[in-house]
Amino acid sequence: MGAAIFAALLRERRLSAGWSQDELAERSGVSARSISALEAGGRRPRMSSVVRLADALGLDPETRAQWLTAARAPDAGRSGEPDRADGASGAARTNAPVAVPGGGPAASPVAPTGPTGPQQLPMAIRHFTGRARELQLLDELLVDVAPGCGAVVISAIAGTAGVGKTTLAVHFAHRVADRFPDGQLFANLRGFDPARAPVDPADVARGFLDALGVPALRIPADPDGRLALLRSRLAGTRTLIVLDNVREAEQVRPLLPGSNTCLVVVTSRNRLPGLVALDGAVPLALDVLSRAEARELLARRLGAATVAEQQEAADELIELCARLPLALNIAAARAAEHPGTPLEVLARELRDSRARLDLLSAGDSHADVRVVLSWSYRALSPRAARLFRLLGLHPGPTIGTAAAASLAGRPPSEIRALLEELHRAHLITAPERDRYTFHDLLRAYAAEQAAALEPPEGQAAGTLRMLDHYLHTAHRAAVLAYADDVSWQTLDLAEPATGVSPEELTDRREALDWYRGEQPVLERIVDSAHRTGADVHAWQLVGVQVPYLLKSGLWQQWQRAGETALASAERTGDLGHQAHAHRWLGQVHRSQGRQPEAQRELRLALGLFEALDDRPREGRTRLDLAIAHGEEQCDAEAVAESRRALELFEAIGDRSGQALALNSIGWYLAQQGELREALPHCRRALELARDAGNLPGQSSIWDSIGFIHHRLGEYREALPAYHESLRLRVAVGDYFLQADIHTHLGDTHLALGDVESARAAWVRSLAILEDLQHRDADAVRARLDSCPPAPRPPRSA
Repeated sequence: MGAAIFAALLRERRLSAGWSQDELAERSGVSARSISALEAGGRRPRMSSVVRLADALGLDPETRAQWLTAARAPDAGRSGEPDRADGASGAARTNAPVAVPGGGPAASPVAPTGPTGPQQLPMAIRHFTGRARELQLLDELLVDVAPGCGAVVISAIAGTAGVGKTTLAVHFAHRVADRFPDGQLFANLRGFDPARAPVDPADVARGFLDALGVPALRIPADPDGRLALLRSRLAGTRTLIVLDNVREAEQVRPLLPGSNTCLVVVTSRNRLPGLVALDGAVPLALDVLSRAEARELLARRLGAATVAEQQEAADELIELCARLPLALNIAAARAAEHPGTPLEVLARELRDSRARLDLLSAGDSHADVRVVLSWSYRALSPRAARLFRLLGLHPGPTIGTAAAASLAGRPPSEIRALLEELHRAHLITAPERDRYTFHDLLRAYAAEQAAALEPPEGQAAGTLRMLDHYLHTAHRAAVLAYADDVSWQTLDLAEPATGVSPEELTDRREALDWYRGEQPVLERIVDSAHRTGADVHAWQLVGVQVPYLLKSGLWQQWQRAGETALASAERTGDLGHQAHAHRWLGQVHRSQGRQPEAQRELRLALGLFEALDDRPREGRTRLDLAIAHGEEQCDAEAVAESRRALELFEAIGDRSGQALALNSIGWYLAQQGELREALPHCRRALELARDAGNLPGQSSIWDSIGFIHHRLGEYREALPAYHESLRLRVAVGDYFLQADIHTHLGDTHLALGDVESARAAWVRSLAILEDLQHRDADAVRARLDSCPPAPRPPRSA
């Protein structure tokens, strides 16, 4: 009888939802074959299948209870004992009639069995989405919930406000409720409610004892007695306990049962390390949704067709909501209120970070992103709260301990402890060691708090310390990494502001590692400096990055930085800074193959350097113009420009500049086929570069010498020259130009008949060029495509 009633209930609800059996199978995870059999009334359902089907169809608590009753009811001719596969046991019978869809009560009353314990779980969310990995980890805990495992099983779900901790816990609890026939207990411990104090464990125990049917007269008045009675009452039972919104481990520990057949699920905005270390809790850190999960959530709320037809706007909406479930649900609710309005309109409104938190509110304190975030913020210590506010002044995407210390003007040892407090509270995350970040909604909230609570002079001082931190650390990195590159000039910086703690870099490797790690941050810092009117800092921050951007081949970042530097220099009226910025832009245009633009910028730079009588920079700009001519195969013009540069360097006694100019003359003479005349220029250039200690210059000259020997057919003389050039390029961290040398090595190996070595060299070159998305990659790819296969070794006899 039970199977037939459940079949009718299932079929009616599926049809009213307008879903086929296949659609329900896809949404629930129950196979279409099983759904067909259940709707035919041919077998009793497993409780896990009932829960999954109920979740997929979004049943309200009353209908869900009706389904569970029907599923547990015995079929005619069977004993009243439920099917063991359903996980129910020891259930009492009831005499309540079960309604049949479309009619009155069943013809004869049935006596379904059901659990005798409390069922306190809140309603599950109908549009629950994703979290497959987290649910799998929670499911794995059930293996240990059995006699003999030795201890109660505890899961500690932690995450930032609005990330869906309670939703996940309740969804999981409903999925596995049939595994705990002695009851499911739920309590909100209000650990972060600003209007009410956290709930005392003894008060929670009193509520649980009431739910478990303990008479009021038998419940002890003293807290310890209540807690002891709760443990006694739970001993030997299969009970699921959900303790939601916990502030600290001490709030949970007294409520833990002694029974190893119980499962306790704890949720908190804090990480509860004590519960993990001392009580064996299994930690589960909950992050924001993946993009796919966020898209599915919007599809379930707004309709799959709406999201598919407006995919670009939907994806922007997802990122503006930081993939935070609470924010996405509020945004979806706003969109649902105006079904004819394109999602682009809502996305446009949310682009304004100042108004974003205002818009992400549904008028309820629990459905207001700002309010929910405030509950975590208010629980911080005063010093941690101040640091959180100041982090709102940082543009992101990440910040290290030393930078945070400079921002706050406090010692790194003190800041390290405060960052850990913020991390425990899930107000920041640590994607890697000593790197911290938070999502854009938390950043907006932090900035809002800084604007409200930090005086303007305090905000200005924090911003200055932040800019000085990156400027002085980057300058130190450039000195360590490019001290032997005379094409870069150290800057004359003012002393850093009081409280700044620049990072203590010690060698080239540390400097290059710092550049690589901080490059995305430096981009935003430059933009922030320019946007806030700190134009001298903006220009200087670009100046200390240029050698790294140039040698790493980061063309797009270099161009953007150069444009910002020029705008800042023009706003201050500093002609020297303008000249440098024009030269940087000329170099990046030249490197990307835009020679007319390169010529224009370089000639603007040259004119300014001439007007300022900066002859060293005038000479180096002429060498840049020579390269631009060479890129257009105007080798005679390149030689002429290089000779003008040589005259300048000889007049001022700049031996390193002379070396660069002589090498440029030799290179372009070789391009014209004047190989025997070219070689002496390059050999003289090498002597001067060695005297000046210019390692990058020496590398370029060795590359020229190798190229000339190759063109002369002296391949065995070319190879060692190329290898020395490559060694120096690697030593100075000049990533992009290593590709050129690998290409030349491949050409020489092929000329010597060593096809295997040629292909290997070109593959290394192509890897670098593809990584940098450089236009020269096509030429190397063509070499590989046209290269004959390496000969097979002869067979041994």
